[in-house]
Amino acid sequence: MRDYVVLRGAIWTEFDEHRGANPVASTPNQLSDEIVFSISLRGMSVFSSRPTNISYSKMIATIPFPEYELFSVSTVLYEYSEGSRGGFTINLISILIPAFFMQNSWVDLRQIQAIFQQYFATYEGAPVENKEAVITAIASAIDKILQRKLEVINQGEKIRTQLNHYLDSYHVLSLKQEEQQLIKTRVTTLILLLDRVLEAGDNDRIQRAIQRMNFILEQELSEELIMMYQQSLSRLITL
Repeated sequence: MRDYVVLRGAIWTEFDEHRGANPVASTPNQLSDEIVFSISLRGMSVFSSRPTNISYSKMIATIPFPEYELFSVSTVLYEYSEGSRGGFTINLISILIPAFFMQNSWVDLRQIQAIFQQYFATYEGAPVENKEAVITAIASAIDKILQRKLEVINQGEKIRTQLNHYLDSYHVLSLKQEEQQLIKTRVTTLILLLDRVLEAGDNDRIQRAIQRMNFILEQELSEELIMMYQQSLSRLITL
């Protein structure tokens, strides 16, 4: 049994000419049969076209499953098979991601694509013997990426809360009205810049932005520091 921090699991489905979609491996083991078969059937229908070359397909599809509050990010791997029609079998690999991650654009499909390619590009039609081990390795690699993203998002939320609390602090409220308004405008801009970075989905940028934000939050939030941060984060967004 393998537990994941963010990921809901992964499924390997073969297309059988007689049985149709046939899930042959899944992780973790506690995935219900209903979820496994539903995702296998709907995912296989998306990749129903025949390939011109038997190899790893670089196409991926995101399929919503609102009834399970998740999305399937899926791709296919074609394998040579003398006994199958056309001389190959279709394998569907489905990664199950919580719906809120997809809906908030927290998933970088290019990273998932790269992981798929890392594991499948070298097969070139050769059979994959230990399918459960392969999808477990893929699921673990993707879960680490999503876990890091979630940690960054949570850090960003904490900073947003700190900035909002700062606006209501005695230090700010004791200032003259014009000074309060100036600080409120700048801190609000700071929060908007943070939102833009988080939406960008680039972990490196987010980490660098948060490092800069933490530095500012450790200091007295003077106008000079806020202005410095705004300038540095604006450059970060436009890189």
